[in-house]
Amino acid sequence: MMKHWMADVVACSDGTEISADAARKLKQHGIPLRNEPIASVEGAEGVLTKIRFKSGPDLDRAALFFSTGCHQASDLSELLGCKRDRKGGVVTDSATEETSVPGVYVAGDVSRDVLLVAAAIAEGAKAAVAINKAFLLRDGFCE
Repeated sequence: MMKHWMADVVACSDGTEISADAARKLKQHGIPLRNEPIASVEGAEGVLTKIRFKSGPDLDRAALFFSTGCHQASDLSELLGCKRDRKGGVVTDSATEETSVPGVYVAGDVSRDVLLVAAAIAEGAKAAVAINKAFLLRDGFCE
């Protein structure tokens, strides 16, 4: 929730139904919910000033956080038999980025809730080192 950054927070669902649990959490934190579909956002010189709804009063705002949603675009990991968490991310060994299927490694938004290029690069580097080590072990070059 954004309440730790500012007191004046309003959730907008753009006409999408929210779960009872989400509604309960919003109410618990004193965050009003606007369910109406959004018609447009307005601003001047790159600064947001207003959210216009298809019905109901406009909402003056200076900032907007949004979520585009996220889901796995490929079912390859599932076809390979990789374990997945409750959100659909591939479960990996945190030290090597190897999945539950030996020899299958992943990095980035396939395995994490944090969808950042920097995190994906770091995970990719860890996976590359682990893959190289696995090849060296397989070929008897290290113990």
